[in-house]
Amino acid sequence: MKRTDPPVAEGLLEEEAKLLEACRRGDQEAFKGFVLKYQHQIFSVAFRMLRDQAEAEDVAQEVFLKAFSALGGFRGESKLSTWLYRITSRLCLNRLKARKKDAARLLQDDPVLMENSPTPPDRALEERELRALLERELQGLSEEQRIVLVLRDIQGLSYEEIAFVLGIELGTVRSRLHRARMALKERVEKFL
Repeated sequence: MKRTDPPVAEGLLEEEAKLLEACRRGDQEAFKGFVLKYQHQIFSVAFRMLRDQAEAEDVAQEVFLKAFSALGGFRGESKLSTWLYRITSRLCLNRLKARKKDAARLLQDDPVLMENSPTPPDRALEERELRALLERELQGLSEEQRIVLVLRDIQGLSYEEIAFVLGIELGTVRSRLHRARMALKERVEKFL
């Protein structure tokens, strides 16, 4: 599979095809339905990547604006949700890169901030804290590992869909997912 090839798909579902065609014709109600249908999934991915509600909401809005302007170029070779995940992941990764640059600039300006580190989490976790622990430790993974883990284990995308969304080889998806799962397991085990 080439990096730019979409996954083999049976095409759009009839419902998706009708929705897409109505949106392409400029039907505002159809586009509203399009947003309502996918907004929760898109926000969920953005929030898990960015861990900031306001920023995730901004990304979700930007995803739908980009999708609206690019609907004419969508060929239907993947599901609409897969296409939206691709837009979402790119926007999130761009924001995370910008954050790193901003943080590096801030640390250069104020080296005292480097000495401040968060307090270690409480080691006595109850069951309800396990989810919070997983979410927190997920953020400690590299961006490449985190996005693959979120798309596969949380959003349920296939390996082929993830390869298409991220523009990477299928084997790369498998290896990143394996490394992400192992890294997350290692990070969580030290608290259990």
